[in-house]
Amino acid sequence: WYQRRVRVKYENDRKVLHSLQQKQVQKAAEKKADLQKPAPHTEYIFCSLLIVRIYAAIASHITDCDETYNFWEPTHYLSYKSGFQTWEYNPKFALRSYLYVGIHAFLAKALHFIFKQKVFVFYSIRIFLGTFCAVAEDQFYSSIYRKFGSFIANCWLLISLFAPGMFISCTAFLPSSFAMYSVTLAYSAWMDGSNQSAVLWIAVGSIVGWPFVAVLCIPIVWDIVVRNGQFRKFAGYFVIAFMYTITPVVIVDLMLYRKLTLTPLNILVYNVFNPHGSELYGTEPFSYYLYNGFLNFNFAFPLALLALPIYAAFTMLKGEIRGRVGYLLAPMYTWFTIMFLAPHKEERFLFPVYPFISLAAAIVLYIIWKSTAFCFGYFYKHMKEASIVNISGFFILYICLSIARVTALESYYRAPMILYKDVYRIPEEGAVVCLGKEWHRFPSSFFVPEGAQARFIKSGFTGQLPQRYYENVNGTYAYRRDQNDGNREEPSVYVNIKQCDYLVDLDVGVEGPLEPRFNTKAGWTSIKSYPFLNSAKSKTLARAFYIPGYSRKHIKFGSYHLLKRTKLIKQQEEERERRLKMEREHKEKRERSNHHDNEEL
Repeated sequence: WYQRRVRVKYENDRKVLHSLQQKQVQKAAEKKADLQKPAPHTEYIFCSLLIVRIYAAIASHITDCDETYNFWEPTHYLSYKSGFQTWEYNPKFALRSYLYVGIHAFLAKALHFIFKQKVFVFYSIRIFLGTFCAVAEDQFYSSIYRKFGSFIANCWLLISLFAPGMFISCTAFLPSSFAMYSVTLAYSAWMDGSNQSAVLWIAVGSIVGWPFVAVLCIPIVWDIVVRNGQFRKFAGYFVIAFMYTITPVVIVDLMLYRKLTLTPLNILVYNVFNPHGSELYGTEPFSYYLYNGFLNFNFAFPLALLALPIYAAFTMLKGEIRGRVGYLLAPMYTWFTIMFLAPHKEERFLFPVYPFISLAAAIVLYIIWKSTAFCFGYFYKHMKEASIVNISGFFILYICLSIARVTALESYYRAPMILYKDVYRIPEEGAVVCLGKEWHRFPSSFFVPEGAQARFIKSGFTGQLPQRYYENVNGTYAYRRDQNDGNREEPSVYVNIKQCDYLVDLDVGVEGPLEPRFNTKAGWTSIKSYPFLNSAKSKTLARAFYIPGYSRKHIKFGSYHLLKRTKLIKQQEEERERRLKMEREHKEKRERSNHHDNEEL
């Protein structure tokens, strides 16, 4: 009896072990199949991303004057032979490559045959940038789905789709945005097992775009070289990618600068080894990026910051997330460490890791979902469904705040983009449009009609402003002495206000010796005016988010004016009256002639 009982127990244990082994094999096969199968309904995902990014291309305004003067203006010069030149494009310094703007200039020239108006060319380029961003995000979504499953992929999609930060960055004509596209495609290729494509995209983003994003490839390099021991393969990938990217950069810059130079190396040396470097353009406290991150991702941003400790605690409790999470959290934390410690801070510097912020927040939401069901499952059998309800509540709050932020950006700050469309309709040939204290909100020469010029007048700003490209010679290789790398003011950039036919100015009820309220001065008449937020007289919450019923009561608006010289208006009115008088006389003469002909008949 005892032997029979032992034999039965042994048989039962063997069956249980065999069943567990079969389940593990089946689970491994399912996991492998999941990694190989494509994400479902990718066409709908791509269409959703494309619609939102095209809307951003049309509705968003330019948030950084660097985008205008360092990228839109050289593109306009290469396309239409006029525009502003910053010191970074001076051959003496050569900090910027012409390859990146040259690609867009080629696109602008091609679009000019379709759209004769430059404003349409401007928005078409932005739509192209938004489409490129949507393609990169769609690839990233598919890779996340295969690597981590549907829950994390869908959470990432919702966060990225509605993020105000993505609304700003997806169509920005900036190297940091281009680096965001490239890094996103690089990690997508790496998650899919294509290491060669990953290295190539990192090289494209670093050399053609922004050299500093090369540090974001450290997890990929570690995985290829240290974890898998494929140093020779990585060296081959690196050499091929480097030669493919650096060769066109050197050739294009040699043609336009007329000298052999490595622009990615030049900008690295200036920002890292120069004694003054980027600090010349202002410094911000440590909290700048925290405040900025909450505006651009609201409650998803603190979740992303806490992703690493939450993930560490989850793994200690023997929780499991499919995929190598640490490798995908490392880029965000590496980038934050560098940028938070740098004294010069700008919103655009965080663009390259925006997709990783969304991914980190999505991972935390997954951990919350799993942990809630695990911890409280003994007390409430429907706790898993309750955690889904909580996460749905988070997304409702997140989407509402994101829409409120985007609405605030459109409602409060869009006046310059609307007003410069009126500037483009200026009828006078050779008109001079002057910019004073509003030089930094100039969207680009694409909004100035051909034959007219935008010029600067003296204001309270004491730094260096860009000069006009030389138009009688090729301005890309002409050395100029009226530019410097120390942000020192160059008086030669200003014109006398008497030369101005039009003037763009913001009136918020405050004036100074060099910044009067031109719309109240004799000699100028406002022909167009749009409301623009007066941030000094508005409450922080009301101007950060558009809250119906609250924001309008706690914000104040100034007036964004397009002013025209009164003398010019009078001359045009006199000319119009003279023309009308001549037309009336000609009409009367024609009527008398017809009457005489009728009498003779």
